[in-house]
Amino acid sequence: MILVIGGRSQGKREFVQQNLIPEADAGTVRWASGGDGGWESYMNSRYCCDFHLFIRRLMSHELGVGANGDPWKPGDEKQMEEILKALREDAPDRILVTDEIGYGIVPADAMERQYREETGRLCCLAAKEADEVWRVLCGLGQRIK
Repeated sequence: MILVIGGRSQGKREFVQQNLIPEADAGTVRWASGGDGGWESYMNSRYCCDFHLFIRRLMSHELGVGANGDPWKPGDEKQMEEILKALREDAPDRILVTDEIGYGIVPADAMERQYREETGRLCCLAAKEADEVWRVLCGLGQRIK
C-alpha cells in the first residue's frame, strides 16, 4: 500500500497520477472517493481518495465497518485494525490518498475534535503498514517512508 497525505487542494491526486501510477494503467484509473459509495466499492478499489471523508462517514454511521456493517465505536483499536486489514488485503497495491486534517486550530466542536483524532490515529496506523508514504505540498511530493 502507498499512503499519500497533504493538505486540501495540494495536488495529491495529480501527483499520484503523474508519478506513482504505472504507465500501463494511466488512462484507465478510476478513483473511489471516500465521500460517496459504500464499504465494498471503496475497499475493492486500487485507487482510493478522500480517506478522511470515508472515516467521517463511518463515524457518522452513514456507513458501517466491515462486511457486516458494524457501527463505528470511538477509540476502538480492534475496529481500526479491521479497517486496516481490509485496506491491505482487498487491494494490497492500493494507493490511499487523504487530507491531513491535524494541523491548525483545534476545533471547538467535540465531534470535530474526535473526528480529527480518529482520522489521525488511522492514518498513523496506515503509514506504519504502508510500503511507501508520500507528503504532497503545492503539487510536489516528498517520500517520507
